[in-house]
Amino acid sequence: MLVRSDAANRAFKAPKRRAFVGYCHRISFTYRGARYPDSEPTGVAANRLAEFMREMKHNMLFSISSSRLSRAALITFLWGGLLALAPLAALATGTVTLAWDPSPGTNAIASYNLYYGVASATYTNVVSAGTNTTASVSNLVEGATYYFAATAVDINGLESDYSTEVSTLIPVKLTNQPPTLNPLANITINESAGLQTVNLAGITSGATNEVQTLTVTTASSNPALIPTPAISYTSPNTTGSIAFTPVAFAYGSATITVTVNDGGTSNNIISRTFAVTVNPVNQPPTLNALANVTINESAGLQTVNLSGITSGASNEIQKLTVTASSSNTGLIPTPTVSYTSPNASGSITFTPVALAYGSATITVTVNDSGTSNNVVSRTFMVTVNPVNQPPTLSALANVTINESAGLQTVNLAGISSGAANEVQTLTATASSSNPALIPTPTVNYTSPNAAGSITFTPVALAYGSATITVTVNDGGTSNNIVSQSFTVIVNPVNQPPTLNALADVAINENSGLQTVNLAGISSGAANENQPLAVTASSSNTGLIPTPTVTYTSPNATGSIRFTPVASAYGLATITVTVNDGGTSNNVVSRSFTVTVNQVVPPPTISSITNLVIAMDSATAPIPFIINSTTSPAANLILSGSSDNPTLVLPADIVFGGAGSNRTATVTPEPGQTGLANITLTVSDGTNTANSVFLLTVRQRPAAPGNLRIAGIGP
Repeated sequence: MLVRSDAANRAFKAPKRRAFVGYCHRISFTYRGARYPDSEPTGVAANRLAEFMREMKHNMLFSISSSRLSRAALITFLWGGLLALAPLAALATGTVTLAWDPSPGTNAIASYNLYYGVASATYTNVVSAGTNTTASVSNLVEGATYYFAATAVDINGLESDYSTEVSTLIPVKLTNQPPTLNPLANITINESAGLQTVNLAGITSGATNEVQTLTVTTASSNPALIPTPAISYTSPNTTGSIAFTPVAFAYGSATITVTVNDGGTSNNIISRTFAVTVNPVNQPPTLNALANVTINESAGLQTVNLSGITSGASNEIQKLTVTASSSNTGLIPTPTVSYTSPNASGSITFTPVALAYGSATITVTVNDSGTSNNVVSRTFMVTVNPVNQPPTLSALANVTINESAGLQTVNLAGISSGAANEVQTLTATASSSNPALIPTPTVNYTSPNAAGSITFTPVALAYGSATITVTVNDGGTSNNIVSQSFTVIVNPVNQPPTLNALADVAINENSGLQTVNLAGISSGAANENQPLAVTASSSNTGLIPTPTVTYTSPNATGSIRFTPVASAYGLATITVTVNDGGTSNNVVSRSFTVTVNQVVPPPTISSITNLVIAMDSATAPIPFIINSTTSPAANLILSGSSDNPTLVLPADIVFGGAGSNRTATVTPEPGQTGLANITLTVSDGTNTANSVFLLTVRQRPAAPGNLRIAGIGP
């Protein structure tokens, strides 16, 4: 006889047929005290099923009146019995075709989505139908009831509400058992990671009585990130593996699908998917290797060129900074870096400490400001060889005297062997470039004194100029001489030269080369034809270096040029002097002020892509970045505005985030649609910057109508 459990009796009395049918799908039947084995041959199973159905027909246990259990419920119960005997043959899967009417309204529809699941209003799957008004859903479990609803998506990506729900029961038929494959875990790796291997397990034909040749295939949803994985599998093994290598420097996500196929005509496939997330990794910057440098003691300014400077990857655009350090600042002070991002080249300069020798390691570092892999350093050795230091003699000032002046004395100072560790006998000599004006001077000096003098008497009645050269020699084989020259000008009495007044100049910080024209240059009298010399000086060379003079005598015009020191600002007085070489009244000077104004850069704010949202909804938090070179990001002030206050008020723009990383959420006014240019403004209290994007608010499309089951098939 057929035995039914108490739970089954309670199910029969349940007020809702759905609960009864669901229980019928789960109930276990025992026929004549023996449970049907899963592995029983299909022919035997069919015979026992027929016998079971005949006994059900005559068994008094099922003498239920039509008022308590309808014919439909009885049929459903019989299907439940059939499902309970499902191990006798593999469960097949079904296909449902649905149709619907196009979405009404004015919205241009881009596609339709069909949602479905095994519980009412709980949709766990979605199928895109494109612009079609029909769609088929396959691989549905037989004996299960599925619920369906459709939506419309317009060209702006706005999705309608669900249509009216429809449902259907998938009929059960005996069919091939699907193969099996264990679920696969998601993987997270870093950009440019090497070969990855994922093990496969639980691979079977789906039933112990099915012996088929199994094939395994793979697919990647994003081959530009994860190329199609390679497969290592031999049927009928239960394990295998796949391997893949992410594309170099690419990042993002890809869905990998692994499919096992047993070659059957139905229920022949099982697929498992897992997500591969490739996190972006900052690539280290680059800098070419630097050659060692060998120089002599007290060498002058040295320049080392830098090349091969990059952010490390073509898809990385970062602001690069270059710094340099010295392991021995007593020999080589910290070098000065000359570099502007994103140039591939630059330079460093350094001047060895006077009289010092030895070696120092110079380290040049490029930093791309990333949180990791952000630094590359190159080192080179600077070797300073000891050499004899030249003797010293302080510079000598030019001398201007009148024609037929008497004995002249010029004091010498700063005379030394050139280094404290060098003790040599010093000799001093002097010469004149024009003995007809200034005979060879007489030298008064005794080694190793630091001072001495020369004397000379200009030739009577002569005038003009002569270069006097004083030489100190320490007797060494090299670097043994220092010479200082000065000009002796013997002037006749003359008219002072002329130069027109010069206007003040105002420029901005980091301005380039400046040219100031000179006019009205003359010797001061028509009968005076002297070579005119023009010089210029700066009262603040830390702001305006000594200008360069362009002038050829006896022209009435000329010019001076200067470039303000980078990033400096303030005031400097430039003095231009014209000298006609006379013995008196020979100089005229004009001065003007150069004002270099400080330039404070405004803050920055990143751009934002235009957005389209549905009426009566808000945007997701929109990320953007703010920065300032003069203020901390936390002190910057944000504000928002709209050119369409009917749609978006300033109060509808709410900011979030902290530091440089901020967000803005826009909630349009209720019931409003249209366009608004949203302006986000960042201020440092003095300067501002804006980012503008277009917000489009549209009505959602209408849901599709008349959703219906168009067909059910295998």
